[in-house]
Amino acid sequence: MTSIRNNLRKPIQKRSIDKKERLVQAAYRLVKKHGYSNIGIRDIVREAEVSIGSFYAYYKDKSDIGLEVVRQISEEFFGKLAQDIIRDLPKTEDFETIVYLLLLKMKENIQKNRKLHKEFALLSYTDDNIRKAIQTVEVERTRIEVSKLLKHYGQVLEIDADEAQLIVAHRAMDDIIGHLVFFGSELSEERILKETAKMIARYLTKK
Repeated sequence: MTSIRNNLRKPIQKRSIDKKERLVQAAYRLVKKHGYSNIGIRDIVREAEVSIGSFYAYYKDKSDIGLEVVRQISEEFFGKLAQDIIRDLPKTEDFETIVYLLLLKMKENIQKNRKLHKEFALLSYTDDNIRKAIQTVEVERTRIEVSKLLKHYGQVLEIDADEAQLIVAHRAMDDIIGHLVFFGSELSEERILKETAKMIARYLTKK
C-alpha cells in the first residue's frame, strides 16, 4: 500500500491540476446523483472524460477519492453554517441561541439530501476508508466553522473547550439531528433542539 501511495502523482502543472479536479467533480456529481455505492471508477473516468490511467495516477482506488467527495459534500451542506448565523444574529446574541440556530441550519441542510446523508452514515459503519474520511473532514469543518464564530462573537462567547470537546459537541448535535430527520420524535422537535442547545452551550462554556 505504501509503494502505491508513493507512486501517486501530485499535480503541479495546471493541466494536471485541472485533470485531477475534473475527476473529483465527476465523482461528486455521480455520488449525488446515484449514490456512492452505485458508481465505480469507470463511471467516474467516463464522466470526467479522462483515461482510467489518469485516475490511477492520482488515486489508488475508489475509496481514495472518497475523501475528496466527502470534503465536497461537507462544504456544500455545512460550509456556510457560521456565515448564515453571523448574517442572522447580532454580535450580542447569547451562546444558547447561537447553538439553537446552528442546530436548525444543520437540520435544514441534512433534509435537503436525506438519501445521501443516510448512505454515508451507514457507510461509516461498514467502510473503514469512508469512516476515516468522514472523521478527517469532521475535524476540519469543526475547526473552520468554530473559528469563524469565535472571530465574530468572541466578545460574548465564553467558550472553554479543547478540540476533543468541540468534536464531542458536534457529534452529539449531528446524532440528535440525524435521529430527528430519519426517525422523527413523539416529543416536540423544537423542545428537543432547544434542550440540546442548552446542553451544548453549558458543556462548552467557561465554568
